[in-house]
Amino acid sequence: MNYNQRFRCSICDSFIDCRIGMSNRDVQPFRFACPRCGEGIEIVISKTEGVNIKGAVSVNFGGVFDGQYPFIDLHLDFPVSFEKYIMGNTPFLKAISLIGHENYQFHNVRLEALNTLYSKIDDLTRIIRLYTKDTDLFIKYCKNSFDEEVKSKEQKDLNLALYCILAKVFFPFNFPHDNIESVELYMGVINDLFNSNNVAFDSFIKEIIESKFLKNLQADCLEIYPLILRAELPLRPALFLDFVETAGDELTSLRVSADDFKTYKDLYKDISEIMSRQLVLVAGINNLIHRGDHDKFKNIGKETPKNLNKYADVPYGSKLIHMDDCWYTIDEKVTDNQLRNSIAHYKIEYEEVAQLIKYYPKKEGIKQERERTIYFLDFMRKILISYREMHRMHQLVKCLFNYYFFIYNKSD
Repeated sequence: MNYNQRFRCSICDSFIDCRIGMSNRDVQPFRFACPRCGEGIEIVISKTEGVNIKGAVSVNFGGVFDGQYPFIDLHLDFPVSFEKYIMGNTPFLKAISLIGHENYQFHNVRLEALNTLYSKIDDLTRIIRLYTKDTDLFIKYCKNSFDEEVKSKEQKDLNLALYCILAKVFFPFNFPHDNIESVELYMGVINDLFNSNNVAFDSFIKEIIESKFLKNLQADCLEIYPLILRAELPLRPALFLDFVETAGDELTSLRVSADDFKTYKDLYKDISEIMSRQLVLVAGINNLIHRGDHDKFKNIGKETPKNLNKYADVPYGSKLIHMDDCWYTIDEKVTDNQLRNSIAHYKIEYEEVAQLIKYYPKKEGIKQERERTIYFLDFMRKILISYREMHRMHQLVKCLFNYYFFIYNKSD
């Protein structure tokens, strides 16, 4: 269902024509910037509270949109364009024509799941907090909030319940077989190392456990999940791009109908920092595979890390060069260090009307002349892909804990 509505900006009195496409979410918060003055305009449509508008007022108009005023398409579930109004050419129909009915059906399954799961954000945050704070309450709320039975108070069973809940809540953000394929890869590598050099592998496990590196890394990963669930609205059109073979500028320059860049700019940076730490595990295993010692890196000169502890301090952008013939493949799309560094150093600007992000990765003193640009949709796509890589490596954290619980401890 679609509604045509004309608004008048509360700041500059400009008229804006909007076509609002409805999804099945019970509360639908839309956001866009006035094309003239850039004022943020928010429209919240709720099944229980009706329509609330901030930054503009609705005005009566007769007939159809005639192109006299700027036109904006709005839809939470799909990317929307900057094009002129065409009667009947709705975001839904354009989406179907772009990805086909079969892909849309799969996309819709994920959307319907998010329509229910987004309301579990407080429950998820509580579960993650209680996981390390109060075992009894953790067990209680696993059952009450997610119908997940915890077999015992042993850490292995607490971990099992936690990761079952994560699998339930976050399946819409991942591909169907990601978790299974990742775990199969990790368990295969762990089994090979145990059989070929269990003494060296146990030395690696001992260091990451006794230093609390594995525990702290797990905690950092867990902090990201509620933030991803909270970002489900602007991630919906990014999920849609899973079904587009080439998401080039003509697609990633499309609009997102909810929130804005400033709300999520730190999320991309935080995920990147966590992946930088996750690579310590990947590198340690890589050293075991190639040299039988988790601390021994391939010698490339004076830049060679002396051990795994020193490798942890290597900048994210340089970590991959120290992993020769690596057993684990990193998606190159997730390592945009220039964008990450620009965000970290506040060398970034955002144009709300066009949803265009400008960033300045070069050292230019007080000048900022050599800009790079991406659109907000492309940025949310980067967050989605980075989250998936972080989540994939988080399965390695889970598998290493399982080895420690079920095998390492049994051999003491």
